[in-house]
Amino acid sequence: MDYKGITAGELSLALEVQRSNISHILNGRNMPGAALIEKMLLKYPDLDARWLLTGIGSMIHVNGALDNAAAPNAIKDVNLIITDEKIVKPIISTSNDKQLDKIVLLFNDGSFVDYKK
Repeated sequence: MDYKGITAGELSLALEVQRSNISHILNGRNMPGAALIEKMLLKYPDLDARWLLTGIGSMIHVNGALDNAAAPNAIKDVNLIITDEKIVKPIISTSNDKQLDKIVLLFNDGSFVDYKK
């Protein structure tokens, strides 16, 4: 939800489930079932199923998005110079001359930093 910038209510609408289902998962009362996980993977195809089920690997399935020619907004190449968690010089090439709006750095400890334009 943080990565997509949506609320629990927006997620429940997107997945067509009751808001209470999402709330119960977020507060640890329930674990997500197979049907909910399937809906998440269908709604958010960039979400990596292995990470979602096990927490292992990357949250976003980067290779599929970059290799898929049908993805018009895919970033082709990214080179960043990062000093003390600040982007000094972003050099980004996107398809269709899209303008960069946000960069999210995902760390192996599960934390992330996002940079908005």
